[in-house]
Amino acid sequence: MPCVQLITTQFTPARLSTRTVLREQLLEKLQHWRHSRLVLVTGSAGFGKTTLIAQWRQALITAGAQVAWLSLAVDDGRLETFCAHLIGALRHAGLAIDDELLQPMPTADASVQAASALLINALAQLGGKLYLMVDDAHHITDARTVALIQMLCENLPEDVHLVLASRVVSPLQLGRLRALGQVCEIDSAKLAFDFRESLAFLRGHLDEQLELETVHAAHALTDGWPIGLQLLAIALKNNPRTPLQSAAFAHNNAALADYLAQDVVAGLPGELLVFLQKLSVLRRFNAEVAAYVFEEPDAVQKIAALEAHNLFIQPLAVEGQGWYRMHPLFAEFLAQRLRASGVDERSLHGRAAHWFERAGLVQEAFRHGLQCEDFGLIVGLLERVQPSTRRVSHLSQFMRWLEQLPPGVLSTHPNLLLLGIWGAVLTVLTRQAHDWIGLLERVPLTDDWEGQLTLLKAALAMHQDDDTRCMVLLESLEGKTLPTPFQEQVRIALTISCLALRGHHGQARNLYRQPAARCLRSDDEMALMGQVTMASASLLEGKAAEAERLCAPVLDQAERLHGRRSVSACSAAVVMAEVCYELNRVEQAGEILANRLDILRFSAPMFMIGAALCHGRLINLQASPRAALDYLAEKEEHFANLELDRGVGSMLAEQLRLALMCGDCSHAEVLQGRLEELARNHRGATPCDAEIMTLAGLSRARLSLARQQHEAALQALDIAQRYAGEFNRGRWRVQVDLLRAFALHALKREGEAQDSLKAAVACAYRLGLVRTLLDEGSLFQSMLGELKLEEGSVLAEYRQELLSTAPPVAAVAVAAPVTREQGPTMTRREQEILDLLEQSMSNKHIALALNLSLQTVKWNLKNIFAKLGVFSRYDAILAMRRQRQ
Repeated sequence: MPCVQLITTQFTPARLSTRTVLREQLLEKLQHWRHSRLVLVTGSAGFGKTTLIAQWRQALITAGAQVAWLSLAVDDGRLETFCAHLIGALRHAGLAIDDELLQPMPTADASVQAASALLINALAQLGGKLYLMVDDAHHITDARTVALIQMLCENLPEDVHLVLASRVVSPLQLGRLRALGQVCEIDSAKLAFDFRESLAFLRGHLDEQLELETVHAAHALTDGWPIGLQLLAIALKNNPRTPLQSAAFAHNNAALADYLAQDVVAGLPGELLVFLQKLSVLRRFNAEVAAYVFEEPDAVQKIAALEAHNLFIQPLAVEGQGWYRMHPLFAEFLAQRLRASGVDERSLHGRAAHWFERAGLVQEAFRHGLQCEDFGLIVGLLERVQPSTRRVSHLSQFMRWLEQLPPGVLSTHPNLLLLGIWGAVLTVLTRQAHDWIGLLERVPLTDDWEGQLTLLKAALAMHQDDDTRCMVLLESLEGKTLPTPFQEQVRIALTISCLALRGHHGQARNLYRQPAARCLRSDDEMALMGQVTMASASLLEGKAAEAERLCAPVLDQAERLHGRRSVSACSAAVVMAEVCYELNRVEQAGEILANRLDILRFSAPMFMIGAALCHGRLINLQASPRAALDYLAEKEEHFANLELDRGVGSMLAEQLRLALMCGDCSHAEVLQGRLEELARNHRGATPCDAEIMTLAGLSRARLSLARQQHEAALQALDIAQRYAGEFNRGRWRVQVDLLRAFALHALKREGEAQDSLKAAVACAYRLGLVRTLLDEGSLFQSMLGELKLEEGSVLAEYRQELLSTAPPVAAVAVAAPVTREQGPTMTRREQEILDLLEQSMSNKHIALALNLSLQTVKWNLKNIFAKLGVFSRYDAILAMRRQRQ
């Protein structure tokens, strides 16, 4: 064999770092296929091929197998050089090699057969399990070397196995071996990290406490590409505020650009590189669209060449054959090179828009139309694909398309603008809806459009908790026939909601049963939402059983026809979750809300508030009161940012109830102070005002009971009793009677206490309530047990059901007077802000450190000062230090 200078470092893999992620699933697969004659690990640059087979090498050696390792360099693909290095690797592994293999080899093509015969015979004499691992096998470009490996694959001894790691698709003819089950193959799709591996990698390189949100964003950005995650980890270590979007990260990361330029595209033929760069304008592509957009007749061959080079293009499992997409970071890298090359991207996007439009692929056609600013094409496209009002999600998608058009274009197409406004209103994007309504009002409108505009304004008023304005607008439409069932469905739903909020439940029920409401007897999404509104009205009245009867079939229908996370299904889910909680079906309530809270974070006020209260109460029962208090405090802040005072009041009242159940009277006093301040701003006669004043009154009574101020508690209940009757709220009425019974019992007025308790139980029985009673804790249970009821009566049976359902009295926290010295309860966020205060950080610095708005920091500081009874940052720090001591 010709004299070749061997480098011994090519015979062992690089040492594995202690932070290397163990590829458990892939190693399990390799171990399962360890008897295969050939193992192919094929993937693009940076996908961890070397690391994987190095980890397998360790496992094999530990199990007693012999492993010869060879890392190839650029010039090692020639037959003579390859053979020399292969023999060197075998010797380095401690294998006895016959000296005959070291003799010079003839250089003619016949040498391939001679070399393979010598190698196969030598390997057959070794004995024991042997794995030949060849890394960077894409450097094998010599046809003679490929032929040698082909012969080795077909004739290797039974105990010898060949492992090839390569960036390119193997040129070997493997049909027969595959048919025999003698080939194990792992490609880029399998080499990519799954989320669990990305999490382990990033926490190993950055911080064990790294937030899951950051990991999710990083995993999505890199598609699990290991080298991409490594470069991202370095960037995050240097700058924790590194953007986690492909365009921004690729643009600002020189290391990524250098890696891709030097290790991925270097050496590609010029024409193929130009074609690859042009492909970056397409989010998905096939040969047909590439041929049309780039005027490239050889598109089929070029895409095949890219596949053979494993250049970060991945086949898509979509209808039709031959669709691909690029890795997002690679696509952005190529897009930057395309821009620098001076190619007319606008014309490429224009051709792409026309192709996708003809193919009926609206999303892609719209995107490319925007990129080339062909608004005529876009408007024509949107005119042709106007969404049906049958599904709210269709309107929502249409609205997102319209958002991207300049106002000047939209104002000349009011019919499109109206559809966009409906999408914004039904997905509670109120600011966008207001802006577009202002735009629409500048153009002449037909009578039909005027009616729609009034209806839209009424819906927006309801989203802002202004039922008075909503009702005025609805009344202006009386006697007018709306042109579509969809608009009638909206009108009926809004009217039912307004009537229920005002306590006119009988009128709401009558309207729902009238012929005018037949438009709601449909499976259109808006019709289902109208039915949900009626169920919600029943629940507002306190009729849990009726609400379940109305809502259960709607939820089933909405999920089946429109999807679990559709607007109609999520709205129905809130009502059903509240019903299930009230009926003490706690686990079912949690299951119904699961995977929907993100959507419900921005929805109609009644659904946002209902979901937040229900979830907070579930956390209290299933986790801890402290966790529930943290959650409710976050929701209070959320509603404050939305300027939704009814939501703020509901969160404050629920926090106060839980704080008292935990015995934290000090924190409850702070919460009551905020609730009283809120109530002072709501002295009007609207349902929103009444609800906030009722919540303040009930909470004031609870706090007075905890302070042993029982007469004050009775006085505080007067306003709640008034509004419970005026607005016909059954649960308020039950709570008033319960709290009055507690106060009278403490005052030793047992006869009156028994009467109030019996009234509460009787009302709860008629309405079908359970948790409204049980959530009052051990005092209620003990008084219920002593309540004088006629034996065998329905109330006596109801009492027995309640007592059998309630937790043991010993397990229930009792509200008791608590001294200030015990210290207030801080939410998790408040504690984080306090910790940073101790480091003398400014409000702005705290906002940056916690990724919050300055307004949010100030809001939390205000709450902290109130809880601690201080007026300055310095005093807050001193107060917390004293409590720690």
